[in-house]
Amino acid sequence: MQLLDETPVLRVYYDEQQQWLYAQWHGDLTQTAVRQGCDLLLAYQQVGTTTKLLNDNSHIEQPWPEGIVWGARVWLPVMVQAGLRHIAWVYSTHLISRLLFDRSQPDVCRPIAAAFDDVAQAVEWLQQQQHCPLVLTADTQQLAKRRFWHRMRE
Repeated sequence: MQLLDETPVLRVYYDEQQQWLYAQWHGDLTQTAVRQGCDLLLAYQQVGTTTKLLNDNSHIEQPWPEGIVWGARVWLPVMVQAGLRHIAWVYSTHLISRLLFDRSQPDVCRPIAAAFDDVAQAVEWLQQQQHCPLVLTADTQQLAKRRFWHRMRE
């Protein structure tokens, strides 16, 4: 797996073998940190052609509960516009995050989302979904970084 970028609460990887983005969240999440991380993921989604995201929340120490609702209503529709079709969601160990995620799912038509207790289950499900590889060259990686930092200055 190739580390593409990171913020204080997120590491973004590209899994070349599986041909998907892997988002590994960790630490204490705040509104600012989550939005910054989601902007970074969006920047990579916009320059690549992958249709899958493995969103791993298992290392979160303190969630931002409103983030799940915000993500379902604001962030996921933009990710879908950028080509995301499948998201495997690995639950946080925090019960409130799990409940909020499960409650938000009936409102989400796209992308196709499934939640799991561990990364191995998420990987297995995501492997079964039709995929499109991410074409990520050094140029597109730089473009994603420029878009991300431009958004941070706005």
